[in-house]
Amino acid sequence: MENGVYNQIKSEVTSYGKSLGEVGKLRLIGVVSRILGLFLLIFTIVLLCFALLSFGAVAAISAMSACMPVWAAALIMGGVYLLLIGLAYVCRKPLFIHPFIKLMAKQISTEDELALKTMEAEHQAELQRVRIECHATNATRELNFYASLLSRMWNYVKGLLKR
Repeated sequence: MENGVYNQIKSEVTSYGKSLGEVGKLRLIGVVSRILGLFLLIFTIVLLCFALLSFGAVAAISAMSACMPVWAAALIMGGVYLLLIGLAYVCRKPLFIHPFIKLMAKQISTEDELALKTMEAEHQAELQRVRIECHATNATRELNFYASLLSRMWNYVKGLLKR
């Protein structure tokens, strides 16, 4: 009976550890995907700003020159890059964050699914912790019962020997 209780507690502790590992993994995925997504967003915006400035400089030089179509084309390209910057900012989650989440966790593709899976894993870890506490409480209660029973028997035997 004792071996079965210990094996059950051992399996509970093992499953609790796995649940905590899953929670940690999902939290790490969330943090890393946000960091990488923000890094890529900033990198993209910086590159597009450099391109915008370079086209703006070409447009200013061309505007001062006599050739009208060159600067007009440069301004059109500058407008296109402004639109791309706006588009990159508006679509930052599906363009930058969600692909990293999908890359790191096979079945999860969005932040909402990641948050749901994280809550699920936290719930499983909490259930495992409660089970372990219950088993430990039961084992302690049983041990206290047997200890008090042995103590009472010992006191009874001592009382018989004194008479």
